[in-house]
Amino acid sequence: MKHRWAAILPVLALAMAACGEDQVLVPPAGATLEGSRWVVTAFTLDGVGGVLPAGAGLTLNFDDAGRVGGSAGCNSYFGTVTIAAGRITITGIGSTEMACEPEVMEREARFLEALGRVAAFTRDGGRLTLTASDGSASMELEAFVPEPDRPLSGTEWKLTTLIDGEAASSVVAGTTPTLTIDDLAGTLSGNTGCNTFGGPATFGEGTVSVGSLVATKMACEPAAMNQESFVFEVLDAAATWEIDGATLRIATADGRALEFSAD
Repeated sequence: MKHRWAAILPVLALAMAACGEDQVLVPPAGATLEGSRWVVTAFTLDGVGGVLPAGAGLTLNFDDAGRVGGSAGCNSYFGTVTIAAGRITITGIGSTEMACEPEVMEREARFLEALGRVAAFTRDGGRLTLTASDGSASMELEAFVPEPDRPLSGTEWKLTTLIDGEAASSVVAGTTPTLTIDDLAGTLSGNTGCNTFGGPATFGEGTVSVGSLVATKMACEPAAMNQESFVFEVLDAAATWEIDGATLRIATADGRALEFSAD
């Protein structure tokens, strides 16, 4: 009988080892991507690319239903994703159609192309690496750490982006438009990059109404004056506001908006 058990035990050990090998195919805890948010710090496509400049704003978010999305630097994008045992496939990539500066649009197109090629991922805590199976694309990402929302009132907001429907543009070079809000006093003031201004404003729960603004009347370069006109037009028709971390967005009902960053 002892000899029979001696023969059986190695067989049981092999069976248990086989089960152990099957378990290795399951990604360990912490390797999953569902429900995670990431900031792209660098990417390459066909051997070109590298570390992204500060403020490039490329992000990648995974939900719990097989979808991805984020910002490509100018436009928001979306797609579907399949993830299994270190493999990843992103398909059906689409995006909004805003127009930004040529270099931003070129980087955006290359980023979305690279995203569509990735086939494998490795995750090490707060770092994520995506690679194409043929090595033609790679991407380095860091876990997104949300900033606490800055207070609406008392923060000096610097204008970064002017949005007119599907078109977005940065502020005119050499200008620093600002906005300061005093919610308790019901006023706002700032600078358009040319003239200073101020006037009454009422901020509700996500809503805003700006009264008649008074401004200095200095003449500046045509581009700065055009910028000023757009700022006043948006503030005059402003309907909503929202803060996401260090970003304030004031928008009209017809798709125009101003985006500010906390100083």
